[in-house]
Amino acid sequence: MVTFPGGIYSHVTLLDNTDDVLASHPNTLGEEIEAIEAKIGINASAVATAIDYFLKNASGAYRTHTHDGTSDDGPNIPVDNLANVVIASLTDGDFLIYDGANWNNGPLVLENRSGSDPAAPVTGQMWFRTDV
Repeated sequence: MVTFPGGIYSHVTLLDNTDDVLASHPNTLGEEIEAIEAKIGINASAVATAIDYFLKNASGAYRTHTHDGTSDDGPNIPVDNLANVVIASLTDGDFLIYDGANWNNGPLVLENRSGSDPAAPVTGQMWFRTDV
């Protein structure tokens, strides 16, 4: 009886000159090894549930994560104003920036200020006081 991947095989240690070795002992170990190999998959596996396939393919089983409600691994992340984020790729050093209406990607820019802080700063606004 194969336990993997639904469970972990509990190996029984046999003792020399005490226990009889039955054909079922090495046969069970062989079946467990085959179950592990099937789960991992061969190189360039075409089995969509194999770990090898999962790691090498951008689509397929468990690879449909989205934030538009169609994801196979759960609902949208409930964050206000996040539904319309469309960023093709971020360049090293870029951040997601919310301008009050849209999400965009771009470099983080700190406002240099001398003499005073903003009169009415908004959430997320950052500045650098050059005079202190």
